[in-house]
Amino acid sequence: MKNVRRGWHEEDLKLFGSDARQLLSVCADDITYLLNRGYPYKSAVTFVGNHWLLAERQRNALMRICVNDEMLKTRRQKQLSELEENCTVNIDAFNAVVLMETALSESMLLKGRDGCYRDLSGLAGTYAVIKKTDPAIECIIAELQKNHVKDAVWWIDAPVSNSGRLKQHIAEKAEEMNFPIDIQMVKNADTELMKLDHVISGDSVVITECISWFNLYEKLIADLDHPWIVTI
Repeated sequence: MKNVRRGWHEEDLKLFGSDARQLLSVCADDITYLLNRGYPYKSAVTFVGNHWLLAERQRNALMRICVNDEMLKTRRQKQLSELEENCTVNIDAFNAVVLMETALSESMLLKGRDGCYRDLSGLAGTYAVIKKTDPAIECIIAELQKNHVKDAVWWIDAPVSNSGRLKQHIAEKAEEMNFPIDIQMVKNADTELMKLDHVISGDSVVITECISWFNLYEKLIADLDHPWIVTI
């Protein structure tokens, strides 16, 4: 397994430092203003990013952080305040594992204005198992057990490289921790998750369209020692 820091980018120390965050907060307010008036996400971010000469990575962060008021209301209406005992959850596997790999690598996490945590790992259809993969899976399963979840369905995008290896690691860790799971290899996990309830994901489209979702990442991040979180 590769010993790499998932999501680590040397420039983040500068691009998201204290001075930069002040500017990015102004930019996020401007983008939200445009989104609330019907501008598409990409157009709003491009307009504001060009005005303030933002780096591409800063623009990508704002895409993950900002949300218009209507979508924010929808997400909050669908958000579960807690997981009822003995429920079954549906996990966005790559979304969850990569986020926790990033957190455990002490790389930057973004906290969106909807309260969700996201990363800038930018795998774009490629994935490799790293040394933080098993600890990431273990953290997720342990949190589900703490919440007395009965079992979990892990939805994996089959076309992504090494999806089969991730499936194997999830299955092995679940067996080791004596936690019942089902793993679904599908063409597009997001499409399936958007039809379901008790979804564990931070994907913006998924949590807007699904029946219900739970912010498990908030609990997972809270258990870590000194995570690097950027809130704008």
